[in-house]
Amino acid sequence: MKFGELKGHINSVLAGEAKFAPAYVVSGDDNYLRAQSVALFESIVGVDFADLNLSRFCADNGIDAAIDVLNTYPVFDEYRVVTLTVGQKLADEDKERLKAYISSPSESSILVLDCDAEAAVSFRGKGYERVDCTKLEDAELYREVKNLCAPTHNIDNDAALELAKRTQGYMHRIASEITKLKAYCERTITLADVCEMVAVDIDYQIYALADAVSKKDAATAFQVLDSFYKNGIRAMRIINQMYDKYRKMLHAELNKGLSNDDIGNLLGMKGGAVYHLRKVSGGYSQMRLKRSVDYLHSLQYDVLSGRRTENSALQQAVLELLTF
Repeated sequence: MKFGELKGHINSVLAGEAKFAPAYVVSGDDNYLRAQSVALFESIVGVDFADLNLSRFCADNGIDAAIDVLNTYPVFDEYRVVTLTVGQKLADEDKERLKAYISSPSESSILVLDCDAEAAVSFRGKGYERVDCTKLEDAELYREVKNLCAPTHNIDNDAALELAKRTQGYMHRIASEITKLKAYCERTITLADVCEMVAVDIDYQIYALADAVSKKDAATAFQVLDSFYKNGIRAMRIINQMYDKYRKMLHAELNKGLSNDDIGNLLGMKGGAVYHLRKVSGGYSQMRLKRSVDYLHSLQYDVLSGRRTENSALQQAVLELLTF
């Protein structure tokens, strides 16, 4: 299930309309969403008895202890929640221990496995319910942004959109920026507030440049380029970043059949970052991406060999890419 579905699932179980799974695998590249998911499960335990019914273990040395606690009835409450943090793939014997528990779980205990993508592959098969904490898609993201602003503040729709763009949709950064915006704004967060208070990172700007080039929108492309200059970013760094992004977009287009996570493993990226990569790469043909990658690679050599200056090479790069 997606992160946005988790609260509804928990409420359905507590209302007697569904049952908890033996174990929940919480994984994904947005650490904020992972932490929020774990917190939702832990909130099931009544505050007065949390010390008795809420337990946290690390898989490195706590699997046996976690299973012992799972098999213990909750104290003065309906459920016991056990969180097991898993930092790497489990050894076969540990997987077997958990498999044995999953085959005959306690109906009054909830096992939450908090792990990264690599560790999550250890938990497959019947009994494991996955909670996907990769980056949220647009509608769900805007809903979470508005929830973070409430109840003291509102945020305009265009401000929420710009905030999502400037943070590349990562909720941990969005949460941090909203805290700052709420301290700065009185009641309503506007587009102007976001533009003034939230810094745009270079990755977002490179994607914005590549997107403008894909549409042959010269005015926007050079507007983005001007923002690089105003922020004092060296031309060679921009050329290198452009080459890296175009190379990754080419790989994404050549491997359309692979999932975001698979592409991420191939390119050394987070699955959520691949989502944004593919949104831009979809505006290009494979041939155009290949020509762009080859051109940027030759341009890097020209600058490093002294045949061109950085700034003239960057200006020429944008002009040439617009004509491909």
